Amino acid sequence: MTGAKLACVAVLLAFVAGTTMGDVANQIDVNAIRERLPGNLSLPSMEEVEKMLRDKCTSAGAPTDAYDNAKEAAKTFVDCGQGLIDIGEFQQEVEAAKPTGDLDTVFNKYCRKRSTLIECVNTFANAIDPCLESEEKVFKTSGLDIFKNLLNFVCHKDGDQIALFIAEKGPECFLEQKNDLIACVNETFSGYVPDTSLTAIPRLVIGPKQCEDFTKLQNCMVRELEECSESTPANLVESLFRYVRKGSPCANNAGR
Repeated sequence: MTGAKLACVAVLLAFVAGTTMGDVANQIDVNAIRERLPGNLSLPSMEEVEKMLRDKCTSAGAPTDAYDNAKEAAKTFVDCGQGLIDIGEFQQEVEAAKPTGDLDTVFNKYCRKRSTLIECVNTFANAIDPCLESEEKVFKTSGLDIFKNLLNFVCHKDGDQIALFIAEKGPECFLEQKNDLIACVNETFSGYVPDTSLTAIPRLVIGPKQCEDFTKLQNCMVRELEECSESTPANLVESLFRYVRKGSPCANNAGR
């Protein structure tokens, strides 16, 4: 993954992590994300995104119908995600389960859907394959492995770990350390982000430099989370970073 792309993903991670469960439902919008982007990076409009996608398909020498197939696949993927989880309903279920200690039941329900989500992701990835360069196709395979590792970690024992994260005040810890976590992202990845709007979709590759910065981000975030009164959030986040790295090009960069 290029620095700019990886930075955006990392910033979004910090944004989501820096909210409570209620904030996730209420604050994920373009303006809220924009406020947390490092530097002066501007989010492109949908028309600009479509043009960048079309240009990428063309530069990759994809068939003439590749862009339309990729665009339709993206819409199908969004529909798939919305069909699997309603954020507002999920929030209500989590809040209702907290007093009774039944968070594991809520996450068990959604984790049983992960095979469907993986299928949706695979379908989308295959649809955009013609628009990728040869090196990016290698990244696509690694990216799918990373995504599956992430889901497997979150849904270990049908969601016990994420239930524990919430029960042990994980969201509150992230909110408490929000500014420091965002600083971790900025210090690690802001140098990759251009000062002006993105005009092309970055090449999706992972190299030694990105792996090194991923480790720096891990160490910084864990260090800040260790300032919270509960140790569980920091421990789980460190485990998450290490688990996601497994099977990726960064597997030999063990961190810490």
